[in-house]
Amino acid sequence: MATFERDVRLLVLAASAGSADAWSYFGLGHAFVANMTGNTVILGLAVFQDHGDMLHPAIALGCYATGAMLGSLLTGSVRPGTVWSRAISWTLMLEALLLLAAEAGWIAIHLHINHSPSLELLLATLALAIGMQSGAMVQLKIPGIVTTYITGTWTTMVTGLVRLGRHEQQTPGQEIEVEKRLALQAVVLTAYFLSAVLAGWLFRHLPLAVGVLPGLSVLLVAVHGLIFKY
Repeated sequence: MATFERDVRLLVLAASAGSADAWSYFGLGHAFVANMTGNTVILGLAVFQDHGDMLHPAIALGCYATGAMLGSLLTGSVRPGTVWSRAISWTLMLEALLLLAAEAGWIAIHLHINHSPSLELLLATLALAIGMQSGAMVQLKIPGIVTTYITGTWTTMVTGLVRLGRHEQQTPGQEIEVEKRLALQAVVLTAYFLSAVLAGWLFRHLPLAVGVLPGLSVLLVAVHGLIFKY
């Protein structure tokens, strides 16, 4: 049961990252807060463009790296093989507060409230928060599963399918474990994609609520982790 609950939490966190990426790309300067591969390419292309935007991808990269470092420091006491820990839940709680603060700033900007934060500050806040999630999730050491940088999940899932298709020699227990991992990877990718679709729908029909999905998703996981301990 503990592993099942952990996997559900991972899916919710993947959804938070997908919606945050959509939010930042469409609303905060065409930069990603989870997809650092994309930011690196955007930053590189901007070097030789006449009006290339280097500021936004640079902000996202720098703040994500800072967040990942902070998340790693806050969860450094997590022991290998741990299913979950309170340190991870508290780190996610801090992330949720940052995401919800960014949503409050987003609303303030759209309502033209005095002293509203800049879009660059919101981008920095989101990237810092998602970086913290990445740093925390790495501590769980789940092969091929990270809730933010999805390229790695795609790669390990496809290579796993190839190995499974070749019928490489494995014990029955190993084969079952591989199948479970592939299923989890597929569901994580689906959650990430569908959350981005939902964020796109919100941009069109309810733009003020775009930041609610990532913020409440992470808050839900943090609270659940603190209440139900393993």
